[in-house]
Amino acid sequence: MQSTETTFQFDYENEAIIEGRGIGNPDARDLGAIRLRRFLAAFAALPSGTKVMELGCGAGRQCRTLKKLRPELEVHGCDLSHRAIAEAVSAADGVEYRISDAAQLPYPDADFEAVMLFDVLEHVPDVGSVVSEIARVLKPGGLFHAFIPIEGQPGTLFYRLRNSRLLPIARWKKERIGHIQQLTDTEIIALFAANGLTLVDKSYSFHLMGQILDIADYWQRDWQSGNRPVWQKKFAKVVAKAIMYPTWRLTYLEDNRRAASNRATGLHLTCRKR
Repeated sequence: MQSTETTFQFDYENEAIIEGRGIGNPDARDLGAIRLRRFLAAFAALPSGTKVMELGCGAGRQCRTLKKLRPELEVHGCDLSHRAIAEAVSAADGVEYRISDAAQLPYPDADFEAVMLFDVLEHVPDVGSVVSEIARVLKPGGLFHAFIPIEGQPGTLFYRLRNSRLLPIARWKKERIGHIQQLTDTEIIALFAANGLTLVDKSYSFHLMGQILDIADYWQRDWQSGNRPVWQKKFAKVVAKAIMYPTWRLTYLEDNRRAASNRATGLHLTCRKR
């Protein structure tokens, strides 16, 4: 699974787009807490001393949260961004961080009992190489957990707008946050299976309300950055807020109550290495 976007370049050293600052709260009523609760549940049975690695850790939020809640685990994180890793290291949170390309991990074979990633595969040009590396560094019997945007999923609002000129959400997300892959759950699960990672559990999030929220957000970002009159930019901001304020809460309620696949663009996946 290799992207055709071979010439596209995205600046992951841009401080404004670095993800993973702060620390998570599994009791919060927000979308990040839903992801956090699902990955903590996937790793709940890991024994003391288990060596865990997050691929694409950004500034370390998930690693830091796991280490705080499960201090008996040995937690590692790696990311392509030098700036993000510098921020993570400065937190002095008991996690070991390294700079690394996701397709060339600096770890020996079978080095970890558990590996996790969040919002990574949609950014990489060759998804297969990254999955192969995950399988390589994971021990036999080890657990893998991920949250993966599946923005090419048939039946979703994103899929219906894939060729839209009025609301080109795929182009907006590519240009703004580097989403160069529009993946589906079927191809992702098949790719992991082909690399010896057997599906244990899956659930979904980012259903219809989440997609409306995303579209409103990126629509107003596009209008704010364009060469438009000031009044049009202000109008776009007002309209977007009117849409986003209620849909943000509805998105949480929808995702918290529904884990089914219908019209969802977020995949929570747990696998075990054979």
